[in-house]
Amino acid sequence: MDNAIREVVLTLTANLSMNERYTEFLNVFARITGNHACALLRYQDGLLIPVATRGLVPKVLDMQFQPELHPRLSVIMQSRAPVRFPVNDPRPDPYDGLLSNDANGTIGVHACVGCALYNENTLFGVLSADSLEAGAFDHIEDSVFRIFAALATVSLRYESYINRLEQLAKHRELVASELVNENLQRSNQTLGESPAMRKLSGEIDIVAGSDLTVLLLGETGVGKEVIARIIHARSPRAEQPLVYVNCAALPEALAESELFGHVKGAFTGANNDRAGKFELANGGTLFLDEVGELPLTIQAKLLRAVQFGEIQRIGSDKSHRSDVRIIAATNRMLAEEVKAGRFRADLYHRLSVYPLHVAPLRERIVDIAVLARYFLNQARVRLGLVHAGLAAETVEVLQGYRWPGNVRELEHVILRAVLRASSIRGRSVILEPGDLDLAEKHETVKQVESVMPDVKDVSLSQAVDEFQRQLIRTAYLEEGSNWAKTARRLGVDRGNLHRLAKRLAIK
Repeated sequence: MDNAIREVVLTLTANLSMNERYTEFLNVFARITGNHACALLRYQDGLLIPVATRGLVPKVLDMQFQPELHPRLSVIMQSRAPVRFPVNDPRPDPYDGLLSNDANGTIGVHACVGCALYNENTLFGVLSADSLEAGAFDHIEDSVFRIFAALATVSLRYESYINRLEQLAKHRELVASELVNENLQRSNQTLGESPAMRKLSGEIDIVAGSDLTVLLLGETGVGKEVIARIIHARSPRAEQPLVYVNCAALPEALAESELFGHVKGAFTGANNDRAGKFELANGGTLFLDEVGELPLTIQAKLLRAVQFGEIQRIGSDKSHRSDVRIIAATNRMLAEEVKAGRFRADLYHRLSVYPLHVAPLRERIVDIAVLARYFLNQARVRLGLVHAGLAAETVEVLQGYRWPGNVRELEHVILRAVLRASSIRGRSVILEPGDLDLAEKHETVKQVESVMPDVKDVSLSQAVDEFQRQLIRTAYLEEGSNWAKTARRLGVDRGNLHRLAKRLAIK
């Protein structure tokens, strides 16, 4: 028996296909128990499905057995011990007439033993043995059947586990492929036709093919994330992940874990090992948006990752190499932030290897119509419209607006206008000036101009801070001290507004 067990184990772990392993397993099982026919069935979705048989006709492998229609299989499934059926048991054997040496299908099974294959409370299948001789299994102890059943259970469980892993891997591969395709599609967004954007496109072509760190500079909403996606899509890393990190949204207590990961038990709540963004982006690109908002404590650790490509999970004493291309973006004047002591000079120089400035929309009026038509077509597709266009007067209005929210604001204005117009005029619309909701925003521009600080004898950074401070206070008071409405009015994320207000000592 020991030799048989050793043979079974070697068979189930041999470099064979699963079908070959199961066939050899049943051969050993038949030799030890002396059965004429045996079968290994997997329990799946309420059915017993044969995965391997011996001594049965080939068509059995194409059959499915409903336990409620086969009393013997049902009894076997409900037992944790081997079930032996007496020769005069009235319940029909599921393999009667299906033995391979029964050409006429008239020979009935005279001895039958079955074992349910349980792992704890999970049923994986059934192992059965049949013989044409009555009492053929009387001399074999239950322990023998238990051993074969245990080995079969481990094998089926292993196969199920591998199948799930393969399905998960395939799913993740498909998801990754879809993300790459989405990234490529989004990277096709037009930049514009102005001299500034043509120059920027040329700069992108120059830097995209390298692994140099890029720092994107520009006001909020100018499209820095779009530029990052274009750089990634034009790089040799295009088929690898582009991982986005909003540094302004990272709580200081969790920022290190988000970026570099942690090991189980590193801190309260760290119940499992967790990879950080650097590890997720390995081989691809890591986009650090709003990098100027990172706390100084995190900046020091980020510097090492950028400088040496080494990361260390919280709670671990091991360093890991990370092959990541860094693209950072900020709406801050980082050089001024360095002078003010709010940003590390060494990190600034590491990030600004290849700086790219993205001009605000008000400085490239020629791009407004191009971008408006691009967003208009996107809205048409999203809303299922037949046709969508811009009246000449509408283009003039768009070009006469200052766009404090830049490209992002233009996108939202167009989407709202198309939605509003289509609800009135149906699936074919031409946007008129009245469809736009710019009047309130013109008023906001006047308010912005009215809160311009006195910039005499102050640095640019101080002037910007004072301007933001006065603008936020004015909007906050006029919105009834409601932060959510203030954020919507200013066109910023509410969480970012709260953090900015705290930094400016407004709250």
